[in-house]
Amino acid sequence: MGLTIMLTEQRANQIKHDLQGRIAAIAQTRGRLSQRQLVEDVDAIRSVAQNHGFTTVSCLAGKLESAIARDSGGPTLLCFLDALHDAVKLEPLRGSAQQALLASIALRMG
Repeated sequence: MGLTIMLTEQRANQIKHDLQGRIAAIAQTRGRLSQRQLVEDVDAIRSVAQNHGFTTVSCLAGKLESAIARDSGGPTLLCFLDALHDAVKLEPLRGSAQQALLASIALRMG
């Protein structure tokens, strides 16, 4: 049983590492990505998160996709990327913690 839990933790850490890398890549290339490429990259984050039960990350990525569709500028993107980074570190989040994180983003966005 201990080995199964450890492997699950190890896999979760691998997924977190993958998601953090994807978030960092977007942050590093944010001014050079087309809107289409940005949406595709964010959708990939959402998909990985959703497929592995990282519901807060998936939710935030979906909200970022909507913000990109509204053509929100750089500060909005950076705010969401910071929130995604935080959410990845904190996953798995309970419902109340997820709501608190989402509320903090709403406050940051004004």
